[in-house]
Parts: sequence; C-alpha cells; structure tokens
Amino acid sequence: MSSLPPAEAVLCQLIRISKDRHWPTKWSPRFVGNELSEQQRSRIIDIASANLRSRAPFAQSIGSRLELLEVRVFQRDEDNKTHIRFVFEVDMTPDMLNVFGSLHGSCITFLIDACSSVALTALSAVSHKLSLLVSHTLGTTFHSPAPAGARLRITAETTAFSSRTVSAEVQIWDVTNKSLVATGVHNQMQLSKL
Repeated sequence: MSSLPPAEAVLCQLIRISKDRHWPTKWSPRFVGNELSEQQRSRIIDIASANLRSRAPFAQSIGSRLELLEVRVFQRDEDNKTHIRFVFEVDMTPDMLNVFGSLHGSCITFLIDACSSVALTALSAVSHKLSLLVSHTLGTTFHSPAPAGARLRITAETTAFSSRTVSAEVQIWDVTNKSLVATGVHNQMQLSKL
C-alpha cells in the first residue's frame, strides 16, 4: 500500500509510464513569469508528459506529438491569484482529420480537454494542492475549419481554482492560415472518494 496521497500516487504512476517510453519530441519549453525552481519546472514538464503521453492509443498518438513551447506562471492583477498558461503546437496529420480533410471536431475537443487538464493539474501542483480532478463540463465553440497540413497553436490558461471547482480556457489557432479554429472552457472538480 502506498504512503503517498492518492493524487500523488496516481501522478507518479503516470509519470513513470510516460518516462518508460521514447517520444518523438523532447520538451524544452520557455518558462516565463514567476520564478520557479528547477524542481518545479521539471515537475511541470512531468505533469504535461504524464497527461498527454500516458493515455490510451488515440490520445497518445496525438498527445505525444504536441510540442510544449511555453509555460507562464503569473499573478493575475485583478485578484493576485496564481495562474498558469501553457502554449503547445502540433502539425496536423491524417489521424486528426474528418472526412472533409479538416480538423475533426472530436480531435478539437480532445485537444481542449487534454491541454486544459495539463494546465489545471500543473497549477494544483505548483500551488501545493495536488488533487485528482475529473471533468465536470467541457464547452467547445467551433469558429473555422483547419485544413490538412496546418500547424496548430493551442493555449491553455487557468481561470479559476478553488477547493470545489477549477476552470481553464483554451484557444486553438491555425497559425499557418492565421485563423481561430476553436475555443473551449473546461471545468473540473475533485474526484469523490470511492
């Protein structure tokens, strides 16, 4: 029986799975904003890898190709609370397309879910409040199609973090064609005790 709190035990297991595999890209993101220790930076990268690279085959094929470009930890001016923003990029490949040759809606929803989950889990760890979070609501607005071969930029920024619920907003941009593809809001809550 593990002596670690449940959230820490699950995260450690996912990190271990993630590190046991060889991935197409090694992440070296630029860290911006509040000073983070090397240990905190390493933990953020581990959390992103665990969330994106240790999932089922569908998610793994796309999540493992996401390039983590930037992590920004900051104090929001309005309430002086700590938040975090992640920036990812990925080139669209055939496994991300619908029958019309553009980014599939379910792939968009996956990217919103996965990237916002990374941001929320990372914020919980940086804030020393690591907990097991599950989706409560996930809202997606589709703005324009992204054609095959486009490069996508995904930004995920936390917006609320309380003891009951946490939220993040995501934007997906087609940087090749300079258009906003989709936006989403992801609300999560702590996992109930089993």
